[in-house]
Amino acid sequence: MSVRVTIVLIVLLVLVGGLVAVTQVLRSEEDAPKRSDRLYRISSSEIADVTISRGDDSITFIHGEDVWFIQDPEGGENTPVDVDRWGGIPSLLGGPAVSTNLSESEEDLGSRASYGIDPPRSRINLTTNIGQRIEVNIGDLTPTEDGYYTNVTGSELLYIVHSSWVDVITRLLTEPPYPAEGG
Repeated sequence: MSVRVTIVLIVLLVLVGGLVAVTQVLRSEEDAPKRSDRLYRISSSEIADVTISRGDDSITFIHGEDVWFIQDPEGGENTPVDVDRWGGIPSLLGGPAVSTNLSESEEDLGSRASYGIDPPRSRINLTTNIGQRIEVNIGDLTPTEDGYYTNVTGSELLYIVHSSWVDVITRLLTEPPYPAEGG
């Protein structure tokens, strides 16, 4: 093989390799998942208490030293939660991913009442160790039944949060994680 043919083949190899590399970089940037918005963000270790309410029903969970308790509404002794059922709840409370930010749409969203936000169907109130309060308003189920309309008190932004997050958190109200009897 002559030196000219070898040089031409090396140049072609470098060009093809460069095109493949550029194509892969551009494709990976387009296909990369977008960092999803969060309704709010807080470290689970910063949560001091959480109250979940719907209508006249509510339940409050208090974070003690490395232990979570269900607050006694009559002011009696607080009950430690069932760790098996409570396990990942503080992480979930750290901030749900938003599936849709309705406020980014060009459409007039109308009143919050039409989404079940004003007044809310359910509410989640979080208090941090430094006294910061976050109040999440949960409205109606979306027509596709895969999300709930939500917003944070003090914000005009309206979001859809996946229904599984809301269902898990509000289930704590109807099925509190009391410890098993005799356990």
